[in-house]
Amino acid sequence: TTKKELPKKDIIIKEIKKRLPEVNSIVQNVNGERTSVIFGKETATLEGNDFIQETLGDLQFELSARTFFQLNPEQTVKLYNEAKAAAKLTGKEKFVDAYCGVGTIGLWMADKAGEVRGMDVIPESIEDAKKNADKHGVKHAKFFLGKAEELLPKWLNEGWRPDVIAVDPPRTGCDPEFLKTVLKIKPKTFVYVSCNPSTLAKDIQTLGNYYKIEYIQPVDMFPHTSQIESVTRLVLK
Repeated sequence: TTKKELPKKDIIIKEIKKRLPEVNSIVQNVNGERTSVIFGKETATLEGNDFIQETLGDLQFELSARTFFQLNPEQTVKLYNEAKAAAKLTGKEKFVDAYCGVGTIGLWMADKAGEVRGMDVIPESIEDAKKNADKHGVKHAKFFLGKAEELLPKWLNEGWRPDVIAVDPPRTGCDPEFLKTVLKIKPKTFVYVSCNPSTLAKDIQTLGNYYKIEYIQPVDMFPHTSQIESVTRLVLK
């Protein structure tokens, strides 16, 4: 909604529960800005829990209303397994899950990584990521609120350099400042999970002077549509 006030709120809740009994939570998000961003910063639970749970393989994830999660869990397992294969982790690497959301990719990689760090700009995502790591006892995974292009240089100054960075950006692709930061940090491996081939191509071109493509693996996340996900393995030249 554009305003916090919600006329006939009780009637709306009653009708949703009546027509859609499978709904567990009803949440109102307030966004009065005229931008391309869907969600505003203020969220209130009107009915039910503050989160829902989804399962990927052996991992369960708590999801708040503003957080991102892939829509096809069965194919998401295949997508993340491809990302894991592309990372080629041996158990020693420092791994970064940029645009981490609720920590799905980072926690999926955790059993093969020496240390996992993730970051996101949405506070609820980081809160959920920390809960999800604690739930599974993954003590070597840490999640931070902030932009990758700000946190990565800070960590580098502290003597912490990632061996592998994985990214799963929105359809608009990676932030140009983030790509500039990657070229400064120069991780040995860069794993790009993409939902948009055109922005993938643009971003790969930006990285092209320093990274070479080993392969691109498409994954059919939405059968019978034109939408395609892919996993690209890039290695430092």
